[in-house]
Amino acid sequence: MKNLMNHLPYKIAYYDAQGHALFDNGGADGSFLRDDVKQDLPSWIREELLLSDSKSLQMQIPTDAFDKILFAHYQASLDDQGQLLGFSETVYDFRQALTSYLNETGQAIVGWSDVTSGPSIKNDLYDDLEN
Repeated sequence: MKNLMNHLPYKIAYYDAQGHALFDNGGADGSFLRDDVKQDLPSWIREELLLSDSKSLQMQIPTDAFDKILFAHYQASLDDQGQLLGFSETVYDFRQALTSYLNETGQAIVGWSDVTSGPSIKNDLYDDLEN
């Protein structure tokens, strides 16, 4: 299993209940300079996870690459009694999932509407002028 995870393209990491690093596959996480030393889960992420109803947190990772939209997904793991077991972190390229969704549904993402394409937002400001 460890060999499989070590060959995934993006970061997968596991932390114990205190946020101490247990495993990090060394995959890409959006950093320019990758640190080979396992880092503990930042305390603010741990706190956000424990306060979240879903015990999960997603956030976009800033990158200068236009061909990737990287996201980090954090998840707290609880046992059957609700006791905290630890945390996982997964980095993935959201652009691949988004492209697949758009292709399957025939939808597209378009920029903000301009004045030549017609109204796209209701505005009550001019309703009185019609009467």
